[in-house]
Amino acid sequence: MRKTVIAITVAIPPLVVMAHLDSVPIRRTGVPADGGQTCATGCHASFGAANSDARGSIRIETQNYRPGVRQTILVSVAHPEGRRWGFQLTARLANDERRQAGTFNSTSQVRVWCDPSGEAPCNGGVEFATHRPESTQDSIPERGAWAVEWTAPGDDVGDIALYAAGVAAGHPLNSDEGDRVYTTRLVLSNEGACSLPRPPQLRTLVNGASFRPGGSANAMVSLLGMDFQVGGIKRGITLSDFVDGRFPTMLGCVAVEIGGRRAPLVYVQTDQINAQAPAVTPPGPLPVRVILNPGLPNELRSDVATITFAEFSPAFFMFLPSTSIAAVFGGANIPVADPSVHPAGRPARSGDIISLYGTGFGPTEPAYEDGEIPPANAVLREPYRITIGGVTLAASDILYAGLAPQSISGLYQFNVRVPAGVGPGDVPVSIEIGGVRTAEPATIPVRSE
Repeated sequence: MRKTVIAITVAIPPLVVMAHLDSVPIRRTGVPADGGQTCATGCHASFGAANSDARGSIRIETQNYRPGVRQTILVSVAHPEGRRWGFQLTARLANDERRQAGTFNSTSQVRVWCDPSGEAPCNGGVEFATHRPESTQDSIPERGAWAVEWTAPGDDVGDIALYAAGVAAGHPLNSDEGDRVYTTRLVLSNEGACSLPRPPQLRTLVNGASFRPGGSANAMVSLLGMDFQVGGIKRGITLSDFVDGRFPTMLGCVAVEIGGRRAPLVYVQTDQINAQAPAVTPPGPLPVRVILNPGLPNELRSDVATITFAEFSPAFFMFLPSTSIAAVFGGANIPVADPSVHPAGRPARSGDIISLYGTGFGPTEPAYEDGEIPPANAVLREPYRITIGGVTLAASDILYAGLAPQSISGLYQFNVRVPAGVGPGDVPVSIEIGGVRTAEPATIPVRSE
């Protein structure tokens, strides 16, 4: 597969301040979907409700967003008596404010918290950007400010609502009088709404590993053709693209339908789309099409291509353009490859435990839907046979065979021990399942002891 703006003031004992700063309560930005709570709710309520003191303010300043592009959001809190500052910021879809929009980036001044708990990455969950304890700007008069890095969602999601709450604290810090809380909301529009100009030209769909025609349920596939994206644009997956923890079915203003169902996408460029076949894809001929600017008045659809899917389509991912399988040594991120193929690689030896990666090996226990991310092991359901250098591996030499945990549910992983007596040189590797064998040639380099 080719890799291709607003207002605030506070005065509380330092230890209390630090307790709040180091374990900041989340859902305090005033979002109605979060219950409308602010920093004045059980945190900094000594002065009164949010926005009670008209002398202060909190502001959010940034430009409208472009899908998938990182930008800076300036959050500032002001009050004539303020001497210490804090904030909390969240970004939501304007048409569903329960859902996160884009991703914040942790920096030396800004910390990102996930809902319900824990620090980023939040994997598509709701996020809150807030100050770090060391960035409260103690003794800075009248105004505190933070530059927050935010990456917009990868596609046109309509308007995005930014909510922020801020606190201005005065001196003396050992007083609990004078906390002033302010809130605001800013709506961003999409500067780069989907506007791909040409109808897509779909030529064929192939296995995402072997690049041979066809695929199977849940397998990774590649669609080949023209005008899938503006020339020179290569759109990979980012954290902001995930929807409820799943891979998106629209990426870079592109969608794919296989058998009438939207397919999860992982990569798009002008002549190639990498996707996952839906879990319910049945064997036999199925209609496939590419859709640009999906759901918009300027939607463009390719002609339908009829592609034959199989029950199994086993294949290894490779270090292209070689025949060397994409494999790593067990417990290490060192490629099993000749240095001429991968500069960081080295050959395996008999007895080494290595991990092989592929797709199209069929159902697992437990089962996962297309686009899901398995949190733990999910083993192959059907019988299989693995051979290395012509030697069929014993069950004791197969440590794991199933979905790769923490990756898309179309990626399979095989942890195996290299048998004695094979090599030296590039030795063939194959896996057979459901009467279908992985495509050849597929090899790993093995050196003698």
